[in-house]
Amino acid sequence: MASKSDEFAKRLLSTFKAEADEHLKDITSGLIELEKDPDPQVRAGIIETVFREAHSLKGAARAVNQTDVETICQSLESVFSALKRQEIQLVPFMFDTLHQAVDILSELNLPSPKEESKDKD
Repeated sequence: MASKSDEFAKRLLSTFKAEADEHLKDITSGLIELEKDPDPQVRAGIIETVFREAHSLKGAARAVNQTDVETICQSLESVFSALKRQEIQLVPFMFDTLHQAVDILSELNLPSPKEESKDKD
């Protein structure tokens, strides 16, 4: 029998996974829009949005002790922060790397087979 704190932790992690999925979808959408090379004002808005999504996901990951997710989000946040300050420019190869980071985050957000079997019981 699970304790109340175990049940709470399980619900919190479930909520995190749903929230993370939304953040990842928004980051992916932003990356796709940036690949279309919008005008500078639109680009700045998209960069800000993606930065905030990565920042929010990082904070949520920290709250549920998902350090791998937190670390990757910190890296994404750093890239988008540098883009905001115009210290770096987006170049085509960066999109592949950024999409790979989001793919890894998506994989980390999937429930493990052990979690799935517990949920079915």
